[in-house]
Amino acid sequence: MHKRVDRKVKPVPGVFPEDARVTRTIPRDPLLTLPELPHCPPDFTPGERMGFEELKLLNINSNGDLWDEEVKLIQYVMKLNETAFAFKEEQRGTFSREYFSDYIIPVLPHVPWEHKNIPIPPGIRDEVIQFLKDKCAAGTYEDSQASYHCRWFCFIVSNRSMP
Repeated sequence: MHKRVDRKVKPVPGVFPEDARVTRTIPRDPLLTLPELPHCPPDFTPGERMGFEELKLLNINSNGDLWDEEVKLIQYVMKLNETAFAFKEEQRGTFSREYFSDYIIPVLPHVPWEHKNIPIPPGIRDEVIQFLKDKCAAGTYEDSQASYHCRWFCFIVSNRSMP
């Protein structure tokens, strides 16, 4: 989208604040806790998060380049680490503070702008509210104390679901 010259955002020269830098740490050697893999992996059995449907979604060996034993080994390793996969919104997580510090977005002192939200159509209002509650419960969205307001709008996509 093209902006007029008077609406162009102009970066301000400066130094990124040291206290806003993200620190990444590895508290322990992850290789020390890796389990030993079997030479002949067992057939796949469904777990808490990963069942046959989820495995099918991953489309392992779609072009047939792997041997059956290699596919079994991949399935075995994925089942061992099934909590790393999210197939539903409530299974998603965030980076652990043990590994990554919080992100701080530095801003310069200024007068905040505000745009009014576009009204939610009454026909989908309850669905939008439930969608937002689900996102908050899953930790995808969180409360904010920011001065800014976001202009957004909702619509139903062709398969009758929220985007």
